[in-house]
Amino acid sequence: MSRALFGRVATAVAALVAAAVVVLPGSASVPSAAESTTVQTAAQRQPETALSSAAAPQKYVALGSSYAAGPGGLDSIGNRCLRTMDNYPHQVAQAMNMSLVDATCSGATTENILDRPQRFVKQPQIDAVTPGTALVTITTGGNDIGYVQRLIAMGCKNSVADPVKNIAERVCGHGRPISPEPGFERYAAVEQKMIETVFAVRMRAPAARIVLVDYPPVVVAGGPVCPKLALTPEEIESTIRVYDALAQVTAEAAQISGAELVTTGPLGAEHTVCSPDPWLRGFELPVPYHPNASGKAGVARLIVDALRR
Repeated sequence: MSRALFGRVATAVAALVAAAVVVLPGSASVPSAAESTTVQTAAQRQPETALSSAAAPQKYVALGSSYAAGPGGLDSIGNRCLRTMDNYPHQVAQAMNMSLVDATCSGATTENILDRPQRFVKQPQIDAVTPGTALVTITTGGNDIGYVQRLIAMGCKNSVADPVKNIAERVCGHGRPISPEPGFERYAAVEQKMIETVFAVRMRAPAARIVLVDYPPVVVAGGPVCPKLALTPEEIESTIRVYDALAQVTAEAAQISGAELVTTGPLGAEHTVCSPDPWLRGFELPVPYHPNASGKAGVARLIVDALRR
């Protein structure tokens, strides 16, 4: 993101201050944007911090898309948002002894967080944030630029390889169009929406700790490749460019808005799809190019470490 864009977004922010994921079918429908889960670990009290005490659990609201909702886990919550009990919000809530309202939803864009509910929920995610909220985590932006959608479309195109043929038959149908790389304007729009989201949270919960959490990488430059990645060398380069740009606008949004940032890239680079201990699935069932159990736990640890600092 250029210095010119940084200045342009900062100007827009000043004005504000003065104002599809592919999954296996079969999840039950529950028409609710947020589901409250209280996690109390009285037997395993954490050291005293601003967010972890012997008092009643404080409220934690998780906002975001599928990388936060965690589809594909063994302990799936029955709803169309495809949240799972092992997603990073649940693990953070347990570690910090907090009462979780998990408003995350697979397929969500920044607009779905701010003001436009997804078609199968009743309200935008931001409605879960109330004045007493102590912590809000936000993972968003990927669906705005079609990050995973591009990956799946490329995987479908390359699905003639034997290791991925079965999944191609399940998720690709008659093929998926590969969208071009996002342009400057789309990244700028996503950055501004992230900033607006942080400001909206702060207006609703002035005392809340707000944390932007970015996406772990699927592949990195010079990293390992394997059949389940299902990308050509050119597509790998394109994916890295898109990922790096999304990570950059997330970091800039955190800096401009004053939110905290948990960046998963440095450690996630050691846990890409083709690494010995991947944090994400490749072009695989049940949810291609999304965090697996290790990835959810790894991101949760990064967040908890940041909260305890």
